[in-house]
Amino acid sequence: MPGAVFRRGDRVTLRTVERADAEFVQRGHNHPAVGVSLGLDRPENESSAADRIDSVEDDPNVATFVVCLEDGTGGDGDSESGPTPIGKVTVKNLHHTRPELSYWIHPEYQGEGYGTEATEVAVDYVFSAHEVRGLQAQAFAPNDGSVGVLENLGFTHEGTLRDARFRDGEYVDVVWYGLLREEWEDDGDDGEADGTGGGR
Repeated sequence: MPGAVFRRGDRVTLRTVERADAEFVQRGHNHPAVGVSLGLDRPENESSAADRIDSVEDDPNVATFVVCLEDGTGGDGDSESGPTPIGKVTVKNLHHTRPELSYWIHPEYQGEGYGTEATEVAVDYVFSAHEVRGLQAQAFAPNDGSVGVLENLGFTHEGTLRDARFRDGEYVDVVWYGLLREEWEDDGDDGEADGTGGGR
């Protein structure tokens, strides 16, 4: 079960990733729609997912969260059924001027705007808690859902690496997006929009 609530959105929460989440992370990474969108090229078992969680938790320059739907209405967001994990958001290189953001939502929950909301909450956290100049993110050019999340939140397309990655049997372009602090602060709630997430 996911850990404590760290940040709240209107419909989703970002919760700490615990070793017990390894099964959920492993199922997500092995789902073809997620694994391909992330550029993963080999299967992941639960043990390796748990080891990855442990290594990230030991890294002070990485913040990673399980995206959850809250099934209850209690003060802590928990109920008998508990939170439902639906994806993951990660911010790495927090010591850099522009940390990198990545995210994925399980295909069962895509198309409902959860990816955009979870990413928005993560972006707001980074700018409010860390002295960074901006954020960056990359996506495979064919991944309309992931690109849509970034554009909905006000990220600017800053470049394209042609045929940069081999994915699903072919070379694809990788697009880079960026968002500066003042752009986020100036937009306020204007960046909020409906979309889907899917990592790269």
